[in-house]
Amino acid sequence: MRIVTSEQMREYDRYVIEQVGLPGAVLMENAGAAVAQVIAQTHGALAGAPVALFCGGGNNGGDGFVVARRLALLGAHPTVYLFGKEESLKADAATHLQVLRRMGLPVVAGADPHQLVIDPNTALAVDALLGTGSKGAPREPIRGAIVTMNRLACPIYAVDIPSGIDSDTGAVPAEAVRATHTITLACPKIGLFLFPAADYVGQLHVSDIGFCWDALELPSTGRLFSPQTSSVAATICGPRHPNANKGHFGHVAVLAGSQGMVGAPALVARAAQRAGAGLVTVLTPRCIQPVLAAKLDEQMTLPLADGEGALNEEALPDILRFAQKATLFCIGPGLTTHPQTVALVQHLLGVLHKPIVLDADGLNALAQNPECLRDRPEEAPPLILTPHPGEAARLLGTTTQEIESDRVGAVKLLASRFRAIALLKGRYTLIATPDGTLFVNTTGNPGMATGGSGDSLTGILGGILAQVLAQERNKTDIRDRMDVLVEAVALATYLHGRAGDLACQTLGEAALTAGDIIHHLPMAFDKLLVEPSPRSLHLQTRRLHEETAV
Repeated sequence: MRIVTSEQMREYDRYVIEQVGLPGAVLMENAGAAVAQVIAQTHGALAGAPVALFCGGGNNGGDGFVVARRLALLGAHPTVYLFGKEESLKADAATHLQVLRRMGLPVVAGADPHQLVIDPNTALAVDALLGTGSKGAPREPIRGAIVTMNRLACPIYAVDIPSGIDSDTGAVPAEAVRATHTITLACPKIGLFLFPAADYVGQLHVSDIGFCWDALELPSTGRLFSPQTSSVAATICGPRHPNANKGHFGHVAVLAGSQGMVGAPALVARAAQRAGAGLVTVLTPRCIQPVLAAKLDEQMTLPLADGEGALNEEALPDILRFAQKATLFCIGPGLTTHPQTVALVQHLLGVLHKPIVLDADGLNALAQNPECLRDRPEEAPPLILTPHPGEAARLLGTTTQEIESDRVGAVKLLASRFRAIALLKGRYTLIATPDGTLFVNTTGNPGMATGGSGDSLTGILGGILAQVLAQERNKTDIRDRMDVLVEAVALATYLHGRAGDLACQTLGEAALTAGDIIHHLPMAFDKLLVEPSPRSLHLQTRRLHEETAV
């Protein structure tokens, strides 16, 4: 499913109205009907229920007029408050307002929010004040209407976006509606997945308005990952050939661990195996190998040269020898930033011409000397970078605050600068390729903000990619299959979050651990191809405490 900016959505509407011939009044009717349907599905009985509809003077207000009529047909008692001049309405909105009047439904035109008296028994309110084209702080009387709406003790349903948020950047410059539900129309808007706006969305519903928008040959900002339409998901999660062996599903090499950091490589290894890799070997400092081997059953270990509890450059020949049989490498968790280890990782990034999932201290080593990639030929498989905002800031030489203020720009810059598939972790993890392709992940919950969660993601990435790479190796040069690789990364990210969601349902957020995510991965696989598509999926957003990545 496409994700769009406000301008892209306007272009989509313009194309469908002018080129396809679907009138704007019909699109408005479909939009209002879709919103009313979600209200009926989520709110329950509406017969006799007082409903307040806060409408602006644009097309968003026109959608609200349709919602009012549709709710009246379901037995509700709607009252429409129009904050603006009736004579300024555009033609389509004016048409639907006239229908309301002819039905005898109450309409308060030119409403003054500061004098407004709302029925205290109001069952729900509908926010149809501002649409996606609104920028900057809302002006009066819209500002006052937003303040009034937020004071209501009832659920609030926002039409397309909560009024007051920036649908492109996720900024909230002043007052904004704190919606209980947001029904976004046709295509999700990118700002709904960016903070702080995402805190105002409530439960997000994606509703169609009568056209196959994905069929349009027009640009979009990105896509929501959908396992139902993913060929990689169908291949990975489908039945395996009866004559398959472990060699058919790839060999993941995990370069990780140091003195006092034995858990990280163990989590990566377990997650990679649970994600379906045929073989997993942990390459780790000699000083911790016995302890690590005792923690692992299905995964192998290889002790490497170390010093002061961490890997050193004397390990390089053994790593390169092992690389001949590895499908890909996961590098970084628990390695430390000891100078000798950093030098080893930087050397490897130039000479190890294998797909590499780079995480944690692997990213920190790259950040210290990005020039280490100059020896990595352009024909080498792409890196997969997995930073949280703090690591992304170090890679780009900026601050965490700057990264968070423009997450889309940051992940695209990471991908282009390092010729990598970049994955920027967060509530809505973003995935980008050097050519600007963007995926937004919608799974996951705050319970996953726990030590080792990133290690489990690294392992799942390794396990999924190993299978894809093993199956693609006899078809074509994998360097030409960026579409397959980025889809595999999106699938792994989706599964990681979905496993966390399933764990949360059983254990709650506070008690969730990284091991629980790995434990619930089989259930995430099992549900992957039978869950509803994103168009009917309700994407739960939630307010988070302010965090600073370190």
